[in-house]
Amino acid sequence: MKRLETTNELNRARAQKVQEYIRKHYGQDLTLSLLAEQVNLVPTSLCHVFKQVTGQRVYDYILETRINQAARLLRETPSEVKTIAYECGFSTLTNFNRHFKRLMGCTPTEFRSQH
Repeated sequence: MKRLETTNELNRARAQKVQEYIRKHYGQDLTLSLLAEQVNLVPTSLCHVFKQVTGQRVYDYILETRINQAARLLRETPSEVKTIAYECGFSTLTNFNRHFKRLMGCTPTEFRSQH
């Protein structure tokens, strides 16, 4: 029982460290290999641990973090949508718009005009 508790604690700490890394580096290219290195795991193990602890896939957490940051920038800055997209780690404006609309229910331009 003690070993299971220790493993669960270690996995929680690993997931939290990866979440923190993503929040700090959301604008950069984030690969599973890079994230796994941060917690001394192989990418497949990271995916399993992260999902087990957070209930979310790593990729979904990255997207959610990037879109939330983009929404904040759309509300708080006059920067162009494409500039915000690139600053938040999206490689194309089309990809950004598609994910933003799926997660927020409207386009970035509509979001900005409503907020």
